Amino acid sequence: MRFVGNHVAPFEAGDLVLIGPQLPHTWVSTPAHAGRRHAATVLQIAPELLFHSALPELAALGGLVARAGRGLRITGAAHVAVTAALRELDAAGSDLARLALVIHLLGLLAEHEDDMAALGTLDEREAGMGERRIDRVLAWIDSRYSEALCVEEAARLVHVSPAAFSRYFRREVGKRFSEYVNDVRCSEACLLLARGERSVAAVAQACGFETLSNFSRQFQRRHGMTPGAFRKARRLG
Repeated sequence: MRFVGNHVAPFEAGDLVLIGPQLPHTWVSTPAHAGRRHAATVLQIAPELLFHSALPELAALGGLVARAGRGLRITGAAHVAVTAALRELDAAGSDLARLALVIHLLGLLAEHEDDMAALGTLDEREAGMGERRIDRVLAWIDSRYSEALCVEEAARLVHVSPAAFSRYFRREVGKRFSEYVNDVRCSEACLLLARGERSVAAVAQACGFETLSNFSRQFQRRHGMTPGAFRKARRLG
């Protein structure tokens, strides 16, 4: 399972993620098959390289760094290009060659920014920005996911009709309002289950699920296992 901020999801070989500063993250694998090992390639880039370097062109990546504060999954053409650049970087023979490849890699990230999907939801720092209506809605969901949430109330938050809100939300987020709310609830449930301090039923209630059966169904749909199996896998991991 991949844990990035408040996002939890399965991962597979080739998983590629851009993570901003101070964002908690970890990958938890099931026990490897005999004779096989799980390995990860990590490239850490100091923020000073972008904001205090002698190359003012790199400062243009500030927006990408801000988006990475929630974690970005790299897909499509960006995945192919960045993976190739990481392999070249691993084989580079000198510090100068590595620096040139890092700058090249940053250029690839900027060029293919549309191939990056946000992983986490808004945190408390972002909630006060209010620059876009969707930001207000996502922050509202984050702060009230444990309650019963409805489209009508969300629509009132941004002063539109429920029908208009539903279309707007799906266009901005890429999924239905109820689907996103359950995504947030299941992500928070993963964190509570991993701590092991509450029963599965108590976790379901704390995360806003009215019935245990609905919680189990929604959780398994997203994570490929029941809440109880997830807790057991975390203990084994």
